[in-house]
Amino acid sequence: MTKTVFRVLGLVASLTVGGAASAADAPAVEWKVSDGGNGHWYQFFSATVNWDVARANALAKGGDLVCITTLSENNFVKILLPIGSAGYMGAVHTTEGVSGFEWVSGEPWSFTSWNNYEPNGGVGQIVWIENAGGWNDHTKSNPTVSSIVEYSADCNGDGSVDYGQIQSGELADTNYNGVPDVCDPHVTYVQPISGPASGGTAVNINGMNFPNSVSVLFAGVAATDVVVVSPTLITAVTPVGVPGMTVVTVNGVGGEAFYYRSICQSDLDGSGVVDSSDLGIMLLDFGSCGDSAAVAPQEQEPFILQSVEPATPVLNKK
Repeated sequence: MTKTVFRVLGLVASLTVGGAASAADAPAVEWKVSDGGNGHWYQFFSATVNWDVARANALAKGGDLVCITTLSENNFVKILLPIGSAGYMGAVHTTEGVSGFEWVSGEPWSFTSWNNYEPNGGVGQIVWIENAGGWNDHTKSNPTVSSIVEYSADCNGDGSVDYGQIQSGELADTNYNGVPDVCDPHVTYVQPISGPASGGTAVNINGMNFPNSVSVLFAGVAATDVVVVSPTLITAVTPVGVPGMTVVTVNGVGGEAFYYRSICQSDLDGSGVVDSSDLGIMLLDFGSCGDSAAVAPQEQEPFILQSVEPATPVLNKK
């Protein structure tokens, strides 16, 4: 089955003579279709963490713990494991019985490669794979595992794994989040473009690639009543802000201007709407809207330098 997410496999640190030592991070390796693979990329990371942390790190990269669904994939992953090591997979024992496991990806639980007399744990156990053996169920608390990340996402549906296209420069990833810029959420414009600093303005946020769950920020302050209507439209209500221009972002990506105006600002230029051009007009606020006056900057009268003819000298008479 085609997998469409990044996935991670936790690995126990490799052992050397005289003590334990973790291998250095390795370059990513493509399991090429021409070699019978799936076109995904796999990379070993040497940091040692427990299962929950490994999965959190994987999700932060846009992926998840590896879900091995075929014998070929199982053999390929075992080759990447340091000699004498084992590593966590994205499998959790959710119900009693030897078949009560589930992949965190939601893929069918069909292929297995258990060691003899395994599994033998209860509900809540997770699964690891051994370099020189099969699978074993274990608790989540083991803190001595590293990880292998499997890059398999194809966000734009062009048939190629995003990771490889980013590495080759075919797709840009300017914020280094592992997702091509063309697939990142992006805000194109906000309607209306302004509202009072007191907040409470209902706005439509238009853009692209909006996921089902988003954070909407106005100058770093969270909006309220956020609803993802579609991948191109979000509705939200503005928080309290400081008068002036601010930037609207979705999940920290994209950005478009929104103008907060003071409580006394209105249609100062007489255009019929309150917009950014009104911000260029001086507002004299004496403490309340009733005592405020909006005035346009006035030109000064030109200063003319007048010359004075010198007096005619009086000549001495003889």
